[in-house]
Amino acid sequence: MKTSALFLMVMLIGSSATFAFTTASAQIVFVPGDLDGDMIVSSDEMASAEQSHQDGGISSEQLEEIRHIHENYPRTIVDSVDRNVTIYKPIERVITFGGYDAEMMYIMGDEEKIVGISDWLKDNDFRKLCLPSLLEKPAPGNAANPDYEMILELDPDLVVCWHYYPEKLEEQLPDTITVVALDFFDPRTFLEEARKFAYILEREDRTENYIENFYSKYMDLIKDRTEGLSEEERPKVYWERSKPYETFGSMPYITSLIELCGGRNIFADTEFDIAMTDPESVVKKNPDIIIRYAPSKGPETGYSIEDPAEAKALRDGLLARPELSLVDAVKNERVYVLNMGLPLGVQGPVGAAYAAKIVQPDLFEDLDPRAINQELLTEYLGSEFDVTEHGVFVYPPLELTV
Repeated sequence: MKTSALFLMVMLIGSSATFAFTTASAQIVFVPGDLDGDMIVSSDEMASAEQSHQDGGISSEQLEEIRHIHENYPRTIVDSVDRNVTIYKPIERVITFGGYDAEMMYIMGDEEKIVGISDWLKDNDFRKLCLPSLLEKPAPGNAANPDYEMILELDPDLVVCWHYYPEKLEEQLPDTITVVALDFFDPRTFLEEARKFAYILEREDRTENYIENFYSKYMDLIKDRTEGLSEEERPKVYWERSKPYETFGSMPYITSLIELCGGRNIFADTEFDIAMTDPESVVKKNPDIIIRYAPSKGPETGYSIEDPAEAKALRDGLLARPELSLVDAVKNERVYVLNMGLPLGVQGPVGAAYAAKIVQPDLFEDLDPRAINQELLTEYLGSEFDVTEHGVFVYPPLELTV
């Protein structure tokens, strides 16, 4: 039985909800005001909506919704795996599987649109203490192991994930749910990804305010002071991840962060991204500085940590490694423990500020990472958490000279 034109008009124009039409191959998203099923409100369809409003068929609010879609959609971006992703109407419900995407939505003031998060996100004390409402959201698994039934129950318009997972998710989810890959953890691509996300969520103004007055402000400050340094003026840095001798190679964000802060990654010329190395390689390269990551959920560092004893113990253990006793960083005690979450996502300038003070202390005597962190929390995330009173983020503490 064919659907009548009147019924189609009511379904497509008279409601702002999303409807799915099942064919042999796919589910099609219907857009308010779209009469021919191409998901675009044309000029003729806009005129039909205006006529329907004059005839009392749709309300003023519904007409304005259709007009907004006509004037602003579709919106297309190229995501982090070079996929063209098109949005045909305003996004209202989002599952944020990446973690940093959820933080960006707080920056944008769109946190109420988050309907689902990753199950592992609740272990992160930054989000737990500074974005507590995020932890109240349902957790339909994670991008690697999603709960598809729960995802469908949450009825998202959009699922955001890291670049590893979009194809897997798209294979299992209906076409009514858009999947986009955006990472937000690499400073080389953060601004581009943030602006793409803002574009598809219609939050360009708020995002640009954060970028111009916070993210780029501090990242550019660091870059301006270090970009003229010679090779000899750049100390060699060994950045250890979460296990002894697990480190970062040529491509990851850490190498670019070290360079931004005025240093040289001793493994920048290797072919690996993240890998286990050996003590002999570290000794041979003789780093001037060692930075050891501490997990963002503790117990060594974090927003919830008040006592630096665990951070000190982690550093002491590294200093006591007999195989590193002749390395300059150990001999000069230029060994630091840094919270793993700080250089990533919206916190990026905070982590960069800590790293800059570690790598080039004379250039950044006046830089106060805690003040930068507090600015982020208060001005952009609306958090009341006080980092000047709570938390251990780096060990040993860094001096501030004003």
